[in-house]
Amino acid sequence: MTHSVFLCIACNQEVQDGIFTGDFIPTLIKVILPIIILVPLLIIYFKTLKSGDRSTTQRIPVIMATLTLGIGMGGFVDAITLHQILQWHQMLSNQISFTNFEGKSINMFWDGMFEAVTWIITMVGITLLWHSRSQPNLQFTNNLFIGGLLAGWGIFNSMDSIFNHYLFSLHNVKEIDPNPELWNLGFLIFSFILIIVGWLIIRKK
Repeated sequence: MTHSVFLCIACNQEVQDGIFTGDFIPTLIKVILPIIILVPLLIIYFKTLKSGDRSTTQRIPVIMATLTLGIGMGGFVDAITLHQILQWHQMLSNQISFTNFEGKSINMFWDGMFEAVTWIITMVGITLLWHSRSQPNLQFTNNLFIGGLLAGWGIFNSMDSIFNHYLFSLHNVKEIDPNPELWNLGFLIFSFILIIVGWLIIRKK
């Protein structure tokens, strides 16, 4: 048995050349773009905490926290299930083939960058939820938690669809398929269903 190929980025010049190209920064921006969703969520969270009208803000900070957590968890569901277990696609699989060693390794690097972003979003959600428990008069219910997670998952999926599937064309839901557009559309519809179901659960008293 021979071991002529080293399975690491640092050991393979072709993989390094495929990652650190002139498009590295633009690609990095596209991959980490989902983190911008934190900006409005954080603004709403802290603004409502400072509001003196407790009748309208008791639920909102908790909703913002669970939505953030749901977005991060939704990213992990996508990365673990579709990228790794099923291997239907990888981060740049519509632009760089993932059917050979170099392409697979390059995509794996960008998968890691994407998962780092989802980890950050998840940690922010956990931190907001933990911070909320120390605030007076906030409502903590199963409906807010479950509904927020589902709606957040749907928000992540919709962002993934709009930016990665359609706007930037980084990948398709199921890359090697005669009709990848149908999978992309189904994924987008599923994201809207998650948002609607999550919101209906949140609204339940």
